[in-house]
Amino acid sequence: MFDRAVVDSVTFARESGKLRATVEVAALTRLQDALFDQSGAIAYELAGRVDQEGKPSLHLALGGELVLRCQRCLGPVRFRLDAVRIFLLVPADQVLSDPADEAEDTEQLHADPKLDVIALVEDEVILDLPLVMGHEEGACVAPSPKLEAGKQESPFSVLAALKRQ
Repeated sequence: MFDRAVVDSVTFARESGKLRATVEVAALTRLQDALFDQSGAIAYELAGRVDQEGKPSLHLALGGELVLRCQRCLGPVRFRLDAVRIFLLVPADQVLSDPADEAEDTEQLHADPKLDVIALVEDEVILDLPLVMGHEEGACVAPSPKLEAGKQESPFSVLAALKRQ
């Protein structure tokens, strides 16, 4: 197993910290159900900042390519991940605002003295996946059963044959 990057989020932001690394897709265990295979890696850069009002924030940029499973044919589909997210750090005792009220690329995040950067990266990768992944129309690779005349066999023909028995 590898060492996980852990930072004090507020200190990291106030000191304008930067962390740039790559994590193997195979190490992101919660992502595995959506994948066709575990190849590839996700590059990330985490940067801390303090805005003009003195509020700390984290800026996370993600990039990489995943091989997801097509929901039609169950074959491989390449998905290019390119995302940027800004996290406004909020004290742990403060209630987070409604995500619907936030900008699309900005979220509130509770300040954490032991923020697991890999877990944050994995969360954002999962949130950036499409709801339904698939090839473009007509590009699926699934073989279809065919009759000798070139007509497709109905999947219900097997049921009809069983009904006649």
